[in-house]
Amino acid sequence: MTKRLLALLASAALLGACNDATGVPDLNNVSAETIKGGLTTATAQLLVTGLLNQYRNSAIGNFVVFPETMARDALRIDKAETRYLTELIGTVQPDNGAFTGSGVFTGFFVGIRSANTLIDATVAATDASGLTAANRQALVGLGQTMKALNEWNVIQFRDSIGMPIDLDHDINADPAPFVCKPLVLAYISSLLDSAATALAAGGSAFPVTLPSGYRAVAGTPAGFLKFNRGIKAEVELYRGLSRQAGTGAAGYNAAITALNASFMQSSDLSASGLSAGVYENYSTAAGETQNARVDAALHLNQAVADSLLAGDLRAVKIVKAASPYTISTNGANISTQYDFYQSLGSASLTAPLPILKNEELLLLRAQAAIELGDLATATTYINFVHTKSGGLPAYAAFTTAAAARSALLYEKRYSLLFEGPQRLVDLRAYSALNATNFKPGTSNSPFPGDIFTTTLPIPINELNARHGTAPLTCG
Repeated sequence: MTKRLLALLASAALLGACNDATGVPDLNNVSAETIKGGLTTATAQLLVTGLLNQYRNSAIGNFVVFPETMARDALRIDKAETRYLTELIGTVQPDNGAFTGSGVFTGFFVGIRSANTLIDATVAATDASGLTAANRQALVGLGQTMKALNEWNVIQFRDSIGMPIDLDHDINADPAPFVCKPLVLAYISSLLDSAATALAAGGSAFPVTLPSGYRAVAGTPAGFLKFNRGIKAEVELYRGLSRQAGTGAAGYNAAITALNASFMQSSDLSASGLSAGVYENYSTAAGETQNARVDAALHLNQAVADSLLAGDLRAVKIVKAASPYTISTNGANISTQYDFYQSLGSASLTAPLPILKNEELLLLRAQAAIELGDLATATTYINFVHTKSGGLPAYAAFTTAAAARSALLYEKRYSLLFEGPQRLVDLRAYSALNATNFKPGTSNSPFPGDIFTTTLPIPINELNARHGTAPLTCG
């Protein structure tokens, strides 16, 4: 991290407010001296609320728009700002000095710094703080889980470029080195395990109030542990699939073990059972965060509608407008007649965004089964979603991994539409984001010279801090 960015992180670690965390003072006016005086239940609440609010502010907007555009599901048609198209799905790489190339980066490092502040303050606390030993373990586990989640989101966008992870240092320290993807994933996996150990010793209740979107599933240390295991499963699955030092079967089995300890369940496959999970909630109140997916310039690629199976209930997410949206830029004529945000209805500005939900966990379980060659189990889990969420007739038993993967990618595309980077990560992991699968010059890939960018670059300020280069450390 650059010194400039570290200074930003230190000052921003406590910014933001979550109005549904009741009884919390204005986090914009917390002084560093308040925390230096020693952790208390009140200051712990400030730190946790600041950390979770920072994550909410990071995991929205371009966190969804950029990867869904790169995965050819979204088109942000803005004639005043064409880089959403020309750099993300066009004929040039994203500019690492522009909002596209430097995006979806700094906010997550603010979150990592916030998590480190909470963890360090909690470890230094004693019984005199009013927090019991179990309380302190619960807070450490929460902080480590959210730190790992922020890091996981960074590597989802930078992939083989890597990222810095040795960040808990003084502001004046040299910038942390970039570490290659296998080491990053191993570090995140280990951090999640440390968090799980702390949460298991965290007692029956947190000493703080979490935002409402966390409470149904992750409102207690035991529940947060199940959330932690869900994240662990996702990380381990993609460690298995990694094109760089992939862990293969060991990763897939580790993912299954984590899923079995998560909140994944198949006994209730109703709409509420599939949607059970941890969510970001939004508000239209003054000073609060609104749902950034509500954007009149943001549309669905025509191919999203064209590829939907007849009768799929998830068609409610795809709204046809009265007339097409069109733009001509960089040799491409782009047109679509479909929106997503209008499907959110009158409450779209406050529509929650899943961080992790049961429907995704079920599909991760199917994905691990496919890669282990267990096609019978893969069929079962894919059909849970295909029949209940899609309302479609069950698939016959898959006889090839290729057929199972194709069905899995279909289910994940429509079940997780506009919820995050999952489809981009899957297409990249399966080496499927290319001209073979997305024929350039068609609705699948509207730019005739599409170069199929799959990752965002290192932001220019990070390169400048390292004298123009950021060599990877790979052990």
